[in-house]
Parts: sequence; structure tokens; C-alpha cells
Amino acid sequence: MAHTPRTHAAAAGVLYLTTHVTSVLAVAAYGSGLLAWGVLLELGLAVGCVGTGVLLWLLLRGTGPARAATFALLRTVEAAVILAGTLPMLATAWLHDASVGSAPDGRTTASDGATADLTAVIGDALDRVHTASFLVGQGLVISVNTIVLGWLLLDSRAAPRALALLGLAGGGLVLTSNLAQLFGAIPLNGAVAGACAAPVFAFEVWLAVLLMVRGLRVAPPPSTMRTDDPVPRERAADPA
Repeated sequence: MAHTPRTHAAAAGVLYLTTHVTSVLAVAAYGSGLLAWGVLLELGLAVGCVGTGVLLWLLLRGTGPARAATFALLRTVEAAVILAGTLPMLATAWLHDASVGSAPDGRTTASDGATADLTAVIGDALDRVHTASFLVGQGLVISVNTIVLGWLLLDSRAAPRALALLGLAGGGLVLTSNLAQLFGAIPLNGAVAGACAAPVFAFEVWLAVLLMVRGLRVAPPPSTMRTDDPVPRERAADPA
């Protein structure tokens, strides 16, 4: 495959859609008790986050190298928080296996009322850690990187102005919503939070389709040699 801006854009669009599919399926898997599948799907989500960050950095570094690098780094941070959130879910799955006598190391355990209560308390605590990782990674971090990307798209004119403005507005709205959730002003993952997240969802889907269908209007990456540097003049020979 040729490594061209067009192929980079198409790959980024596919990965953006992949992040949405895996995130929705992960929530469904966790809700159905399929914790191992949920962990695997969130692993795919994290890979998609890193991939979109790298590919958009390649596309946009010519018009805003600092902001393009910031976006890529923030996507990597988001992926790291998502992966951190899979650990308590994996521990929950193993805790459940241990409570019914089938721990991963082969040990057998006896379940009684006290053990069941303790298992429920620990499982609830682990689930809250996963919720916290969602708030930080797919809430606070994603809102900031969406603002950075919208700002870069607006300045570079690499995408329609309406799309860039939607990213800026949506990122700001999600940031406000998640700060409100952080300080308890609105319920975690409630109806208000869901409504505030809708513009970012629309922004990412629109961007994904644009990347796959047309790509971005991008400038070439900055050269290592500056053509505007003055050419040093040769020093005149000293008089004899």
C-alpha cells in the first residue's frame, strides 16, 4: 500500500468508525456480563485511538505541527486511560471465577454468605474504578483533544468550517459536562451527559466519513531545511 495522504486519511476514517463500534459493543458486553469480551473490545478501542492520533498527526503536521503533536499525544493518553480501565474489569471477571471455585490458578474456594458479600463489595469498587476511567479518558481527555483538533482544522482549512466549529463547540460542551460530573453537579453517565456528548459523536462520524470519502486539504510537512534563511556571503579576501 502506498503511504500517501489519501491512504492515511482513509485509514484514519476507518479507525474512527472502529472506535465507535468497539466502544458501543464494549458497553453491551459489560452489561451482559461478558467481561472478557468487553476488555478485548476496549483493547481494540485503545488501538483505534492511538491509530487516529498518529495518522492525523501525519496529515496535519504541515499546517500546525505543535497542535498535531498535542492531539496525537492526547489520543495516546486517552488510550492509556482506557487500558487502565480494563484492569479492574479483568479483575472482576477473575474475582467472579474465584467466588464460584474456578480461579485462574486452579485453586478451589468455598463460597458462603460472608464471602459472597465481600465479593460483591469488591466487585462494586472495581466497577467504580472502570467508571472513573471512562470519565477521565473518554470524557475529560477526549474533550480537550477534540478542541485541539477542531482548532487545528479551523485554522488550516483542511476540513469544512462547519465541521471544525462543531468540534470546538462539542469539545467545549463535553468538557463542561464532564467537569460537572466530576464535581457531582450532574449524575454520572446520565441523560444530560449523554445529550452533551452527542455533538462530539456527530463530529467524529462526520470527520470519519470525510476522511474516507475525500480526505483533508493538507499542507506538506515542514522541511528540515529553511528556504528563507539568508545565504552567508563569502568574506572578502584580506588585502595583500
